[in-house]
Amino acid sequence: MNSFYIISDDATVEDMAYGDVAVVAMGGEIDYAASPQLRERIFGHIKAGRRRLVLDLSEATFIDSTAIGVLVGAVARLREAGGGSLAVVCADENERVLRIFEITGLDGMIALYRSREEALSALAPAG
Repeated sequence: MNSFYIISDDATVEDMAYGDVAVVAMGGEIDYAASPQLRERIFGHIKAGRRRLVLDLSEATFIDSTAIGVLVGAVARLREAGGGSLAVVCADENERVLRIFEITGLDGMIALYRSREEALSALAPAG
């Protein structure tokens, strides 16, 4: 089975930092083939000291258990590092991905937002 996913190294397009909030956008099928790149990107931001991350899955069509494992690991690492946050962007139209979050219970562990702007606003420091 061939998988298709997109993740960019272009810091001006898909992998950005807004103050101390990092944004990673990924689309397509996020499965065992794509999960190592997702892990590398997320954990790279954590190693760099960022404690608030937004994962934009607006363009994702599928997410499997390996990607779920990456997200659970990221949440655990952020908590160990002193109370960081991971927010996921997934629009209501993306029922397939949202359903996977519901089935796995990940929607109770990670805040889900309908847009990138909504997620960034929620993670923005007060004041």
